[in-house]
Amino acid sequence: MHRGIRYSLRPNAAPGYWRYAYAIGGKVRSGRVQGRLALLAIRRVQMRIDRDMRSGD
Repeated sequence: MHRGIRYSLRPNAAPGYWRYAYAIGGKVRSGRVQGRLALLAIRRVQMRIDRDMRSGD
């Protein structure tokens, strides 16, 4: 949970990559981020959520 947005993060088949998904305003966003450590991947997803909330999309 980040800023009231629930997101999921799980390891991808490729090492060092993580799959994520979250929804803002009914729009589902998903993709993958790179990060050897889970904490780095979490931070990158949180930054994407912040960016999407600022843009209003």
